[in-house]
Amino acid sequence: MTSLDFLYIALGGGFMILVIFICVLLLHVTLILRDITKITANAKAVSDKVRETVLEPFKAFSEMTSGIGFVQKIIKKVQAKVAEWEKDECDENCECDFCVESDSSDDKNKKNTKSSNSRGVKRGIFSIKKFGK
Repeated sequence: MTSLDFLYIALGGGFMILVIFICVLLLHVTLILRDITKITANAKAVSDKVRETVLEPFKAFSEMTSGIGFVQKIIKKVQAKVAEWEKDECDENCECDFCVESDSSDDKNKKNTKSSNSRGVKRGIFSIKKFGK
């Protein structure tokens, strides 16, 4: 056996080891890519859940609340009408909350003692009317 034959055998053996190493490397890359596919599928499922549970209701809520501005305008109009009605119904000797508040704002030096009124108790934009005196 000559040195050239020994060189060919060594190169063939090295090439075989290199091929085995590349095959093992491809096997590991395939396993890693399969795991990455599972992870991305799970991430997609999680992102879909987040979109369904958080973003879509938030979007629907924001669409619903975008049209509520007209409700606030209606409430202000109703409050103004109630104030006008209370002003129209009151006479000079009235002791309702509206008149007591307007008297105290006109005369700041007097102390305002609120007593239960005979006309009604104001609750928000509505008032509970009591009949009789």
